[in-house]
Order: sequence, then C-alpha cells, then structure tokens
Amino acid sequence: AMTQEALSGEVSFSVLYTPFEKEDKANKIKEAHKTFAEKHPDYVQHIFTDPHGIHLLPEKAESHPGQQYLLTLGFRNKEIGKTVEKFVTRKLPVFPGVSTCLRT
Repeated sequence: AMTQEALSGEVSFSVLYTPFEKEDKANKIKEAHKTFAEKHPDYVQHIFTDPHGIHLLPEKAESHPGQQYLLTLGFRNKEIGKTVEKFVTRKLPVFPGVSTCLRT
C-alpha cells in the first residue's frame, strides 16, 4: 500500500517490464537497467528493479500465459525513487503464530 501511495503521488516515473526466465538474476537486472536507460533517458535519476523479480503484466497488456517479468522503475526525482526502493526492499518482521494473509 505504501508503494502504491508513493507511486500515485509521483507522476514523473516510468516502468519497464523485462521477460524473466530462471537465469542469473543479477545479470538480468543489469540488463534491465541498461535497457531502461536507453528507452527512458528522462527517468534515470534513480533506476530500481524489484529484486523479487516475479511480476505479471497489467491486465490489458498482451503477454504469454505464465511469463514472468522483472519490474523496473525509473524516476526523475532521485529521492522519491530511493524512498520507493526502500519500502519495496525492506524486510518486514515475522511474528510466529500470526497469519501472513492480508485482508482487503
């Protein structure tokens, strides 16, 4: 929810989905950053690729069933980009005996 809130408040970002197979994730992330910088040069103040690396394309995008993607975000504002990255990559505490399912 915090990531969504940060993204909705920032209109100066761009997104790139890169097909991902079970390969060397570190190299794929480097490739995604390079490709992103080439395609979106106005959004390179902070580039972040979600290290979890398993995303599906938005509903209306044409994709292959089961294809997974790396999600790369680029920001015009470095501080906003760092904040989003911090929220996405931080580890949340685990409490024994507490269900991890979120209810909406």
